[in-house]
Amino acid sequence: MRRKTESVLLPYIVGTFGMQTVISFAASFQAEFYNKMYAALDPNILMGCALILFVSKLISSLLDPLIGVWIDREGRNGINLFQRVRRSIFPLALLTVVLFVYLPFDRFGGKLPMYAYITLTSVLWSVAMSFAEIPTQSMISYLSKNDESCKRLAAVTNIAKSVAQAAPSVLVTVIMLTVDRIRGVGNTTDAAYYLINVTVVTALGVLCMTFLASAKPYGVRQTTVDTQQSSVPLGLMLNDLRSNKNVRVVFLINVLGFARSMSNSILLQANGALIGKVTLFGNVFDTTTNATWLPYLFGNLSAGAALFLVPMVNRRLKEKRTYLLFSVLDFFFSIAAYSFYIAQRAESPLRYGNGAMYMIMVFSLIGSFLMGVNQFIPLAMTAEIARSEREQKGQSYASAPYAVLTMSVKLGTALSIVGGLWLVGASGYNQLIYQTGQITPQMQNAVMLAFMAIPGVSTLFSAVPALFYRPAPSAA
Repeated sequence: MRRKTESVLLPYIVGTFGMQTVISFAASFQAEFYNKMYAALDPNILMGCALILFVSKLISSLLDPLIGVWIDREGRNGINLFQRVRRSIFPLALLTVVLFVYLPFDRFGGKLPMYAYITLTSVLWSVAMSFAEIPTQSMISYLSKNDESCKRLAAVTNIAKSVAQAAPSVLVTVIMLTVDRIRGVGNTTDAAYYLINVTVVTALGVLCMTFLASAKPYGVRQTTVDTQQSSVPLGLMLNDLRSNKNVRVVFLINVLGFARSMSNSILLQANGALIGKVTLFGNVFDTTTNATWLPYLFGNLSAGAALFLVPMVNRRLKEKRTYLLFSVLDFFFSIAAYSFYIAQRAESPLRYGNGAMYMIMVFSLIGSFLMGVNQFIPLAMTAEIARSEREQKGQSYASAPYAVLTMSVKLGTALSIVGGLWLVGASGYNQLIYQTGQITPQMQNAVMLAFMAIPGVSTLFSAVPALFYRPAPSAA
Protein backbone atom coordinates (compact mmCIF):
# COMPACT_ATOMS: atom_id res chain seq x y z
CA MET A 1 0.00 0.00 0.00
CA ARG A 2 2.82 2.36 0.82
CA ARG A 3 4.48 1.83 -2.60
CA LYS A 4 1.11 2.27 -4.30
CA THR A 5 0.51 5.58 -2.55
CA GLU A 6 4.01 6.85 -3.22
CA SER A 7 3.76 5.98 -6.91
CA VAL A 8 0.79 8.34 -7.43
CA LEU A 9 1.31 10.94 -4.71
CA LEU A 10 3.05 13.49 -6.94
CA PRO A 11 0.67 12.98 -9.91
CA TYR A 12 -2.28 13.21 -7.50
CA ILE A 13 -1.07 16.50 -6.01
CA VAL A 14 -0.25 17.97 -9.42
CA GLY A 15 -3.52 16.76 -10.95
CA THR A 16 -5.58 18.12 -8.06
CA PHE A 17 -3.80 21.45 -8.35
CA GLY A 18 -4.47 21.64 -12.09
CA MET A 19 -8.13 20.73 -11.83
CA GLN A 20 -8.79 23.11 -8.94
CA THR A 21 -6.96 25.91 -10.73
CA VAL A 22 -9.37 25.61 -13.66
CA ILE A 23 -12.36 25.37 -11.32
CA SER A 24 -11.14 28.32 -9.23
CA PHE A 25 -10.63 30.47 -12.32
CA ALA A 26 -14.22 29.91 -13.40
CA ALA A 27 -15.57 30.44 -9.89
CA SER A 28 -13.57 33.64 -9.39
CA PHE A 29 -14.03 35.36 -12.74
CA GLN A 30 -17.30 34.09 -14.27
CA ALA A 31 -19.65 36.60 -12.62
CA GLU A 32 -17.24 39.49 -13.13
CA PHE A 33 -16.86 38.54 -16.80
CA TYR A 34 -20.62 38.88 -17.25
CA ASN A 35 -20.57 42.11 -15.23
CA LYS A 36 -17.90 43.69 -17.42
CA MET A 37 -19.24 42.40 -20.73
CA TYR A 38 -23.00 42.76 -20.30
CA ALA A 39 -23.70 45.41 -17.62
CA ALA A 40 -24.49 47.93 -20.34
CA LEU A 41 -27.14 45.56 -21.70
CA ASP A 42 -28.64 44.89 -18.25
CA PRO A 43 -27.62 46.96 -15.17
CA ASN A 44 -29.01 44.13 -12.99
CA ILE A 45 -26.67 41.56 -14.55
CA LEU A 46 -25.26 40.48 -11.18
CA MET A 47 -28.68 39.65 -9.80
CA GLY A 48 -29.58 37.80 -12.99
CA CYS A 49 -26.34 35.83 -12.87
CA ALA A 50 -26.96 35.01 -9.22
CA LEU A 51 -30.13 33.15 -10.13
CA ILE A 52 -28.58 31.43 -13.16
CA LEU A 53 -25.49 30.25 -11.31
CA PHE A 54 -27.67 29.03 -8.46
CA VAL A 55 -29.78 26.95 -10.84
CA SER A 56 -26.72 25.51 -12.60
CA LYS A 57 -25.06 24.52 -9.32
CA LEU A 58 -28.33 23.07 -8.03
CA ILE A 59 -28.81 20.93 -11.13
CA SER A 60 -25.26 19.61 -11.06
CA SER A 61 -25.42 18.95 -7.30
CA LEU A 62 -28.54 16.84 -7.79
CA LEU A 63 -26.71 14.89 -10.50
CA ASP A 64 -23.63 14.32 -8.33
CA PRO A 65 -25.03 11.27 -6.48
CA LEU A 66 -25.92 9.67 -9.81
CA ILE A 67 -22.43 10.36 -11.13
CA GLY A 68 -20.91 8.87 -7.97
CA VAL A 69 -23.08 5.77 -8.26
CA TRP A 70 -22.22 5.45 -11.93
CA ILE A 71 -18.52 5.49 -11.06
CA ASP A 72 -19.12 2.76 -8.47
CA ARG A 73 -21.14 0.73 -10.94
CA GLU A 74 -18.19 0.74 -13.30
CA GLY A 75 -17.19 -1.95 -10.85
CA ARG A 76 -13.46 -1.55 -10.71
CA ASN A 77 -10.97 -0.57 -8.03
CA GLY A 78 -8.93 2.65 -7.90
CA ILE A 79 -7.34 2.25 -11.32
CA ASN A 80 -10.60 3.09 -13.10
CA LEU A 81 -10.73 6.42 -11.31
CA PHE A 82 -7.69 7.43 -13.35
CA GLN A 83 -9.58 6.51 -16.51
CA ARG A 84 -12.55 8.60 -15.39
CA VAL A 85 -10.29 11.61 -14.85
CA ARG A 86 -8.74 11.10 -18.29
CA ARG A 87 -12.14 11.15 -19.97
CA SER A 88 -13.22 14.27 -18.08
CA ILE A 89 -10.33 16.50 -19.16
CA PHE A 90 -11.48 17.59 -22.62
CA PRO A 91 -15.13 18.42 -21.72
CA LEU A 92 -14.05 20.45 -18.68
CA ALA A 93 -11.38 22.32 -20.64
CA LEU A 94 -13.62 23.07 -23.62
CA LEU A 95 -16.56 24.27 -21.53
CA THR A 96 -14.31 26.42 -19.33
CA VAL A 97 -13.10 28.30 -22.40
CA VAL A 98 -16.67 28.58 -23.74
CA LEU A 99 -17.77 30.25 -20.48
CA PHE A 100 -15.52 33.21 -21.28
CA VAL A 101 -16.32 33.70 -24.95
CA TYR A 102 -17.96 37.10 -25.44
CA LEU A 103 -20.94 37.29 -27.79
CA PRO A 104 -22.31 40.75 -28.70
CA PHE A 105 -25.89 40.18 -27.59
CA ASP A 106 -26.46 43.95 -27.64
CA ARG A 107 -26.30 43.75 -31.46
CA PHE A 108 -28.50 40.68 -31.83
CA GLY A 109 -31.07 39.05 -29.61
CA GLY A 110 -30.83 41.17 -26.48
CA LYS A 111 -31.18 40.00 -22.90
CA LEU A 112 -33.19 36.81 -23.44
CA PRO A 113 -30.65 35.01 -25.67
CA MET A 114 -27.86 36.30 -23.40
CA TYR A 115 -29.36 34.73 -20.28
CA ALA A 116 -30.26 31.54 -22.16
CA TYR A 117 -26.66 31.19 -23.32
CA ILE A 118 -25.27 31.89 -19.86
CA THR A 119 -27.63 29.32 -18.33
CA LEU A 120 -26.83 26.58 -20.84
CA THR A 121 -23.06 26.97 -20.63
CA SER A 122 -23.11 27.26 -16.83
CA VAL A 123 -25.12 24.06 -16.38
CA LEU A 124 -22.95 22.10 -18.80
CA TRP A 125 -19.77 23.35 -17.15
CA SER A 126 -21.00 22.39 -13.65
CA VAL A 127 -21.80 18.85 -14.81
CA ALA A 128 -18.38 18.54 -16.49
CA MET A 129 -16.76 19.66 -13.25
CA SER A 130 -18.53 16.87 -11.35
CA PHE A 131 -17.24 14.23 -13.75
CA ALA A 132 -13.70 15.45 -13.05
CA GLU A 133 -13.93 16.22 -9.33
CA ILE A 134 -15.75 13.16 -7.95
CA PRO A 135 -13.29 10.50 -9.17
CA THR A 136 -10.34 12.67 -8.15
CA GLN A 137 -11.66 13.06 -4.59
CA SER A 138 -12.57 9.37 -4.45
CA MET A 139 -8.94 8.38 -4.91
CA ILE A 140 -8.16 9.43 -1.34
CA SER A 141 -9.83 6.42 0.26
CA TYR A 142 -8.28 4.02 -2.28
CA LEU A 143 -4.79 5.35 -1.64
CA SER A 144 -5.11 5.19 2.16
CA LYS A 145 -5.31 2.12 4.35
CA ASN A 146 -6.45 3.73 7.62
CA ASP A 147 -7.80 6.91 9.18
CA GLU A 148 -4.45 8.57 9.73
CA SER A 149 -3.24 8.05 6.17
CA CYS A 150 -6.63 9.30 4.91
CA LYS A 151 -6.25 12.47 6.95
CA ARG A 152 -2.65 12.99 5.86
CA LEU A 153 -3.59 12.64 2.21
CA ALA A 154 -6.63 14.88 2.75
CA ALA A 155 -4.32 17.50 4.29
CA VAL A 156 -1.94 17.33 1.33
CA THR A 157 -4.90 17.54 -1.05
CA ASN A 158 -6.20 20.64 0.68
CA ILE A 159 -2.81 22.32 0.46
CA ALA A 160 -2.92 21.74 -3.31
CA LYS A 161 -6.47 23.12 -3.40
CA SER A 162 -5.49 26.17 -1.36
CA VAL A 163 -2.63 26.99 -3.70
CA ALA A 164 -4.91 26.40 -6.69
CA GLN A 165 -7.52 28.81 -5.32
CA ALA A 166 -4.92 31.57 -5.17
CA ALA A 167 -3.20 30.68 -8.45
CA PRO A 168 -5.71 32.12 -10.97
CA SER A 169 -5.49 35.68 -9.64
CA VAL A 170 -1.68 35.62 -9.75
CA LEU A 171 -1.66 34.00 -13.20
CA VAL A 172 -4.10 36.60 -14.52
CA THR A 173 -1.86 39.42 -13.32
CA VAL A 174 1.21 37.88 -15.00
CA ILE A 175 -0.71 37.17 -18.21
CA MET A 176 -2.18 40.67 -18.45
CA LEU A 177 1.16 42.38 -17.77
CA THR A 178 2.77 40.16 -20.41
CA VAL A 179 0.06 40.94 -22.95
CA ASP A 180 0.40 44.67 -22.26
CA ARG A 181 4.16 44.48 -22.72
CA ILE A 182 3.74 42.69 -26.06
CA ARG A 183 0.75 44.58 -27.46
CA GLY A 184 1.04 47.85 -25.55
CA VAL A 185 -1.19 49.19 -22.75
CA GLY A 186 -4.75 49.89 -23.90
CA ASN A 187 -4.52 47.88 -27.12
CA THR A 188 -6.37 44.80 -25.83
CA THR A 189 -10.10 44.66 -25.17
CA ASP A 190 -11.60 43.16 -22.02
CA ALA A 191 -13.08 40.34 -24.12
CA ALA A 192 -9.64 39.49 -25.52
CA TYR A 193 -8.06 39.63 -22.05
CA TYR A 194 -10.57 37.12 -20.70
CA LEU A 195 -10.16 34.77 -23.67
CA ILE A 196 -6.36 34.84 -23.42
CA ASN A 197 -6.47 34.28 -19.66
CA VAL A 198 -8.88 31.36 -19.74
CA THR A 199 -6.94 29.70 -22.55
CA VAL A 200 -3.62 29.88 -20.73
CA VAL A 201 -5.00 28.84 -17.34
CA THR A 202 -7.00 25.97 -18.83
CA ALA A 203 -3.97 24.74 -20.78
CA LEU A 204 -1.99 24.61 -17.53
CA GLY A 205 -4.81 22.69 -15.86
CA VAL A 206 -5.01 20.20 -18.73
CA LEU A 207 -1.29 19.47 -18.48
CA CYS A 208 -1.56 18.81 -14.74
CA MET A 209 -4.68 16.64 -15.03
CA THR A 210 -3.10 14.63 -17.85
CA PHE A 211 -0.15 13.91 -15.57
CA LEU A 212 -2.55 12.42 -13.02
CA ALA A 213 -4.67 10.56 -15.57
CA SER A 214 -1.55 8.95 -17.05
CA ALA A 215 -0.24 7.69 -13.70
CA LYS A 216 0.18 3.94 -13.26
CA PRO A 217 -0.18 3.20 -9.54
CA TYR A 218 1.88 0.28 -8.31
CA GLY A 219 -0.06 -2.63 -6.90
CA VAL A 220 -3.62 -1.50 -7.71
CA ARG A 221 -5.46 -4.52 -9.03
CA GLN A 222 -8.67 -4.34 -11.03
CA THR A 223 -11.43 -6.38 -9.47
CA THR A 224 -14.85 -6.91 -10.95
CA VAL A 225 -17.85 -6.02 -8.81
CA ASP A 226 -20.44 -8.75 -8.49
CA THR A 227 -23.15 -7.90 -11.02
CA GLN A 228 -25.77 -8.96 -8.51
CA GLN A 229 -24.69 -5.99 -6.44
CA SER A 230 -24.90 -3.52 -9.31
CA SER A 231 -28.20 -2.09 -8.13
CA VAL A 232 -27.04 -1.57 -4.54
CA PRO A 233 -24.98 1.69 -4.61
CA LEU A 234 -27.80 4.20 -5.22
CA GLY A 235 -29.99 2.69 -2.52
CA LEU A 236 -26.98 2.44 -0.22
CA MET A 237 -26.09 6.10 -0.71
CA LEU A 238 -29.62 7.32 -0.08
CA ASN A 239 -29.93 5.06 2.92
CA ASP A 240 -26.62 6.35 4.32
CA LEU A 241 -27.76 9.93 3.94
CA ARG A 242 -30.94 9.07 5.81
CA SER A 243 -29.59 6.73 8.48
CA ASN A 244 -25.84 7.33 8.77
CA LYS A 245 -25.39 10.17 11.23
CA ASN A 246 -21.86 10.98 10.08
CA VAL A 247 -22.95 11.33 6.45
CA ARG A 248 -25.70 13.70 7.52
CA VAL A 249 -23.26 15.69 9.64
CA VAL A 250 -20.92 16.32 6.70
CA PHE A 251 -23.88 17.18 4.46
CA LEU A 252 -25.30 19.68 6.97
CA ILE A 253 -21.90 21.22 7.75
CA ASN A 254 -21.54 22.23 4.11
CA VAL A 255 -25.15 23.28 3.55
CA LEU A 256 -25.58 25.28 6.78
CA GLY A 257 -22.13 26.75 6.29
CA PHE A 258 -22.94 27.83 2.73
CA ALA A 259 -21.98 31.46 3.26
CA ARG A 260 -18.42 30.55 4.24
CA SER A 261 -17.60 30.70 0.53
CA MET A 262 -19.61 33.87 -0.06
CA SER A 263 -16.49 36.02 0.22
CA ASN A 264 -14.92 34.09 -2.66
CA SER A 265 -18.15 34.23 -4.66
CA ILE A 266 -18.12 38.04 -4.68
CA LEU A 267 -14.37 38.60 -4.37
CA LEU A 268 -13.93 40.71 -7.51
CA GLN A 269 -17.12 42.69 -6.91
CA ALA A 270 -15.96 43.34 -3.34
CA ASN A 271 -12.62 44.53 -4.68
CA GLY A 272 -14.41 47.02 -6.90
CA ALA A 273 -16.85 48.27 -4.27
CA LEU A 274 -14.48 48.36 -1.30
CA ILE A 275 -11.04 49.07 -2.79
CA GLY A 276 -10.94 49.98 -6.49
CA LYS A 277 -7.59 51.20 -7.80
CA VAL A 278 -4.42 51.43 -5.70
CA THR A 279 -1.01 52.99 -6.21
CA LEU A 280 2.08 50.93 -5.44
CA PHE A 281 5.70 51.68 -6.38
CA GLY A 282 4.53 54.54 -8.57
CA ASN A 283 2.18 52.34 -10.61
CA VAL A 284 -1.61 52.23 -10.60
CA PHE A 285 -3.19 48.78 -10.19
CA ASP A 286 -6.84 47.85 -10.57
CA THR A 287 -8.00 45.26 -8.04
CA THR A 288 -10.75 44.11 -10.40
CA THR A 289 -8.36 43.28 -13.25
CA ASN A 290 -4.57 43.12 -12.99
CA ALA A 291 -4.28 43.15 -9.17
CA THR A 292 -7.09 40.90 -7.98
CA TRP A 293 -4.65 38.97 -5.79
CA LEU A 294 -3.18 41.92 -3.87
CA PRO A 295 -5.83 42.30 -1.13
CA TYR A 296 -5.67 38.57 -0.37
CA LEU A 297 -1.92 38.05 -0.58
CA PHE A 298 -1.48 37.50 3.15
CA GLY A 299 -4.81 35.72 3.41
CA ASN A 300 -3.62 33.08 0.97
CA LEU A 301 -0.45 32.64 3.01
CA SER A 302 -2.39 32.29 6.27
CA ALA A 303 -4.80 29.83 4.64
CA GLY A 304 -1.81 27.76 3.60
CA ALA A 305 -0.43 27.93 7.13
CA ALA A 306 -3.80 26.79 8.48
CA LEU A 307 -3.67 23.69 6.32
CA PHE A 308 -0.48 22.72 8.11
CA LEU A 309 -1.62 23.71 11.60
CA VAL A 310 -5.24 22.51 11.56
CA PRO A 311 -4.22 18.83 11.14
CA MET A 312 -1.84 19.26 14.09
CA VAL A 313 -4.62 20.73 16.22
CA ASN A 314 -6.97 18.01 14.99
CA ARG A 315 -4.65 15.25 16.15
CA ARG A 316 -4.99 16.58 19.67
CA LEU A 317 -8.61 17.79 19.74
CA LYS A 318 -10.14 15.53 17.03
CA GLU A 319 -12.57 16.61 14.34
CA LYS A 320 -15.51 17.77 16.42
CA ARG A 321 -13.70 19.98 18.90
CA THR A 322 -11.33 21.35 16.24
CA TYR A 323 -14.22 22.38 14.04
CA LEU A 324 -16.13 23.95 16.94
CA LEU A 325 -13.11 25.92 18.12
CA PHE A 326 -12.30 27.47 14.76
CA SER A 327 -15.95 28.12 13.89
CA VAL A 328 -16.66 30.05 17.07
CA LEU A 329 -13.48 32.10 16.72
CA ASP A 330 -14.32 32.91 13.10
CA PHE A 331 -17.82 34.05 14.05
CA PHE A 332 -16.60 36.53 16.66
CA PHE A 333 -13.86 37.86 14.39
CA SER A 334 -16.22 38.34 11.41
CA ILE A 335 -18.78 40.26 13.45
CA ALA A 336 -16.08 42.43 15.02
CA ALA A 337 -14.53 43.22 11.62
CA TYR A 338 -17.90 44.12 10.10
CA SER A 339 -18.83 46.33 13.06
CA PHE A 340 -15.50 48.12 12.79
CA TYR A 341 -16.00 48.78 9.08
CA ILE A 342 -19.52 50.18 9.16
CA ALA A 343 -18.43 52.56 11.94
CA GLN A 344 -16.03 54.28 9.50
CA ARG A 345 -17.06 57.71 8.19
CA ALA A 346 -17.70 58.23 4.48
CA GLU A 347 -14.43 60.14 4.11
CA SER A 348 -12.39 57.53 6.00
CA PRO A 349 -9.23 56.36 4.16
CA LEU A 350 -10.37 52.83 4.98
CA ARG A 351 -13.35 53.27 2.68
CA TYR A 352 -11.43 53.21 -0.59
CA GLY A 353 -7.98 52.96 -2.17
CA ASN A 354 -4.76 51.89 -0.47
CA GLY A 355 -6.09 52.23 3.08
CA ALA A 356 -9.02 49.98 2.28
CA MET A 357 -6.69 47.42 0.70
CA TYR A 358 -4.50 47.30 3.80
CA MET A 359 -7.59 46.82 5.96
CA ILE A 360 -8.84 43.96 3.74
CA MET A 361 -5.37 42.43 3.93
CA VAL A 362 -5.61 42.30 7.72
CA PHE A 363 -9.16 40.93 7.62
CA SER A 364 -8.11 38.31 5.08
CA LEU A 365 -5.00 37.35 7.04
CA ILE A 366 -6.99 36.47 10.15
CA GLY A 367 -10.21 35.27 8.54
CA SER A 368 -8.53 32.95 6.04
CA PHE A 369 -6.60 31.26 8.84
CA LEU A 370 -9.75 30.64 10.86
CA MET A 371 -11.55 29.40 7.74
CA GLY A 372 -8.78 26.87 7.13
CA VAL A 373 -10.69 24.30 9.16
CA ASN A 374 -13.37 24.19 6.46
CA GLN A 375 -10.86 22.96 3.90
CA PHE A 376 -9.72 20.06 6.04
CA ILE A 377 -12.34 18.72 8.44
CA PRO A 378 -15.27 17.84 6.07
CA LEU A 379 -12.93 16.09 3.63
CA ALA A 380 -11.16 14.23 6.44
CA MET A 381 -14.54 13.15 7.82
CA THR A 382 -15.65 11.94 4.40
CA ALA A 383 -12.44 10.00 3.82
CA GLU A 384 -12.96 8.28 7.18
CA ILE A 385 -16.61 7.51 6.37
CA ALA A 386 -15.73 6.14 2.93
CA ARG A 387 -13.00 3.92 4.33
CA SER A 388 -15.34 2.58 7.03
CA GLU A 389 -18.16 1.97 4.51
CA ARG A 390 -15.89 0.05 2.19
CA GLU A 391 -14.43 -2.10 4.96
CA GLN A 392 -17.79 -2.89 6.58
CA LYS A 393 -19.68 -3.68 3.38
CA GLY A 394 -16.92 -5.45 1.53
CA GLN A 395 -17.47 -3.50 -1.69
CA SER A 396 -16.01 -0.42 -3.34
CA TYR A 397 -18.63 2.10 -2.31
CA ALA A 398 -16.13 4.88 -1.69
CA SER A 399 -17.43 7.16 -4.45
CA ALA A 400 -20.93 7.47 -2.98
CA PRO A 401 -19.88 9.33 0.22
CA TYR A 402 -17.69 11.61 -1.86
CA ALA A 403 -20.61 12.25 -4.21
CA VAL A 404 -22.69 13.30 -1.18
CA LEU A 405 -19.80 15.53 -0.09
CA THR A 406 -19.54 17.11 -3.54
CA MET A 407 -23.31 17.51 -3.69
CA SER A 408 -23.39 19.32 -0.35
CA VAL A 409 -20.44 21.53 -1.32
CA LYS A 410 -22.21 22.48 -4.55
CA LEU A 411 -25.45 23.18 -2.74
CA GLY A 412 -23.55 25.40 -0.34
CA THR A 413 -21.70 27.08 -3.20
CA ALA A 414 -24.97 27.64 -5.06
CA LEU A 415 -26.51 29.30 -2.02
CA SER A 416 -23.41 31.43 -1.45
CA ILE A 417 -23.38 32.59 -5.07
CA VAL A 418 -27.04 33.52 -5.19
CA GLY A 419 -26.87 35.17 -1.76
CA GLY A 420 -23.62 37.03 -2.36
CA LEU A 421 -24.26 38.26 -5.88
CA TRP A 422 -27.85 39.11 -5.03
CA LEU A 423 -26.77 41.30 -2.12
CA VAL A 424 -24.09 42.99 -4.21
CA GLY A 425 -26.55 43.55 -7.05
CA ALA A 426 -29.24 44.79 -4.65
CA SER A 427 -26.76 47.31 -3.23
CA GLY A 428 -26.71 48.95 -6.66
CA TYR A 429 -23.14 48.04 -7.53
CA ASN A 430 -22.24 47.07 -11.10
CA GLN A 431 -19.52 47.79 -13.67
CA LEU A 432 -21.08 51.10 -14.74
CA ILE A 433 -21.19 52.33 -11.14
CA TYR A 434 -17.56 51.35 -10.70
CA GLN A 435 -16.42 53.09 -13.88
CA THR A 436 -18.26 56.32 -13.04
CA GLY A 437 -17.13 56.40 -9.39
CA GLN A 438 -20.63 56.54 -7.91
CA ILE A 439 -20.01 54.09 -5.06
CA THR A 440 -21.65 55.15 -1.75
CA PRO A 441 -20.95 54.14 1.87
CA GLN A 442 -24.36 52.45 2.03
CA MET A 443 -23.43 50.37 -1.00
CA GLN A 444 -20.10 49.47 0.60
CA ASN A 445 -21.77 48.45 3.88
CA ALA A 446 -24.10 46.09 2.02
CA VAL A 447 -21.16 44.54 0.18
CA MET A 448 -19.19 44.18 3.43
CA LEU A 449 -22.21 42.46 4.99
CA ALA A 450 -21.99 39.76 2.32
CA PHE A 451 -18.21 39.73 2.37
CA MET A 452 -17.59 39.53 6.13
CA ALA A 453 -20.57 39.26 8.49
CA ILE A 454 -22.83 36.69 6.84
CA PRO A 455 -19.98 34.20 6.31
CA GLY A 456 -19.18 34.38 10.02
CA VAL A 457 -22.78 33.75 11.06
CA SER A 458 -23.03 30.85 8.61
CA THR A 459 -19.85 29.33 10.03
CA LEU A 460 -21.37 29.35 13.50
CA PHE A 461 -24.52 27.62 12.20
CA SER A 462 -22.40 24.94 10.53
CA ALA A 463 -20.83 24.08 13.89
CA VAL A 464 -24.16 22.79 15.23
CA PRO A 465 -24.24 19.50 13.25
CA ALA A 466 -20.54 18.97 14.02
CA LEU A 467 -21.58 18.40 17.64
CA PHE A 468 -23.13 15.10 16.56
CA TYR A 469 -20.19 13.65 14.63
CA ARG A 470 -18.92 10.30 15.89
CA PRO A 471 -15.60 8.93 14.58
CA ALA A 472 -15.76 5.62 12.70
CA PRO A 473 -13.85 2.65 14.18
CA SER A 474 -10.16 2.86 13.32
CA ALA A 475 -8.73 0.40 10.86
CA ALA A 476 -6.05 -1.94 11.99
